[in-house]
Amino acid sequence: MLPSRSRLERWNPDSLSFTGAHIKAGGQAVDDAVVRVRDNLGVMPETKAWSGAAHDEADKMFGRATEQTRDFAEHNGKIGQEFVDGAGSIGGARTGLLNKADEIDRGDLYVSDGWVVLIKAAPMSEEKVAALMALIEAEQAVINELLLAVGAADDAVADAVMAGAAELGFVAPSTDGLGGLMIAGLQRPDDEVPNPSNHIGLFQQAVMRGEEMATTVREVKEEIVNHRGDYGEPRKTLIMQDGSKQVLWEFGPPGHRHMTTTHYDPDDKMITTTDSWIDMWGNKRLDIEWADGTMLNGSETPDGVIKMAFTLPDGRYGVLPPDNPLLTGAVPTTVGGAMTGLSAHVGRGGSLPMLDVDATKNVGAGAKFGGPALGVLTTAYSMASAETPYDACVSGFAGGFQIVGEIGGGAAGAGAGSLVPFGQAVAVPALAVGTAYLAGDWMNTLGTKVGETFCK
Repeated sequence: MLPSRSRLERWNPDSLSFTGAHIKAGGQAVDDAVVRVRDNLGVMPETKAWSGAAHDEADKMFGRATEQTRDFAEHNGKIGQEFVDGAGSIGGARTGLLNKADEIDRGDLYVSDGWVVLIKAAPMSEEKVAALMALIEAEQAVINELLLAVGAADDAVADAVMAGAAELGFVAPSTDGLGGLMIAGLQRPDDEVPNPSNHIGLFQQAVMRGEEMATTVREVKEEIVNHRGDYGEPRKTLIMQDGSKQVLWEFGPPGHRHMTTTHYDPDDKMITTTDSWIDMWGNKRLDIEWADGTMLNGSETPDGVIKMAFTLPDGRYGVLPPDNPLLTGAVPTTVGGAMTGLSAHVGRGGSLPMLDVDATKNVGAGAKFGGPALGVLTTAYSMASAETPYDACVSGFAGGFQIVGEIGGGAAGAGAGSLVPFGQAVAVPALAVGTAYLAGDWMNTLGTKVGETFCK
């Protein structure tokens, strides 16, 4: 299996040496015991302790048993030696990978728990990001090679042990059906991280990197625009590592302020626009629009009645159910605050999430910022009560906005197709080691993907 970094750090390959030694000693102990009985039988006629036909048959029986236990000890010794050898092979591969990751961590890059090389959150220029991306390409290739070496060493030990056991007559129980579920540890564990030996694994690494870069601020620009005497409109632009931008703009007369956040991809094409304001009747309003035309409209009356609904580009309309976390207030604290620019609203039984100037006041270069659209979607979708065809691909929504990035290896990779077109995952030109799947490539239609859950 391919372990995560945190799991590999907990691995103790030296324990295999002790295990192997005990296995070898156990097999030898059985052989020694039978040989000792046969030797004792052999001297019994001389000591006049026992002789005759019965003794002779017993002596022959233990002679045959000695041959069997000798063979058992030999095979047991081979299995034990596989464990001992595995301590060296797995230990060497483990040390090489962890040392390389630690080396990378000491610079401007770091290695994630999923073995993806990323840029550290810090103020930096566009030119420095480009230089670091070139370095990532080289470092990720090395990390991938070392990771695959760990997986190969682990698999080799498992295969060798199973082969040795088969020589002793061991037949592994079938993993099919109920038996495979009831016997703990019967099935080999799946990879915990993307497998870089195939296209899907490389694609997953690119998605994880792209998502991280799209939510990490590298530069901040603040200005006051549209001056009218003492009045001006504050505008704050957050430039992300991938070149995408989040523009936060507050305007309108005092007492009737209107706040908007617009998310642009690296080519300055609009991804989402979020507007938040209180109208003249005291109603709170929240509108989110995606580039593909999907709309999410929310409102809250002065007496606390909240409604939110999706409108899809094809005209379909879906209202969020009353028990949705966005309407009940059962929202994770991570959704409110600086990560999203939304006011946390876990108190008072819930309230319409609104853009909050104070929440983003201290967001600077090196900070994390996903934006309000992403924050609303994570809550509306990840905690929806009904199971949907998209559950697999968005199971990573909760916990840090890992939308499609934190997908494990193996069959789990197929889940990416719901948010990212599967065809792109096997397009070789887009899968060079160390690349990033940019936010604009998947965020543009994210509203539709989530909205469809409520519009069916």
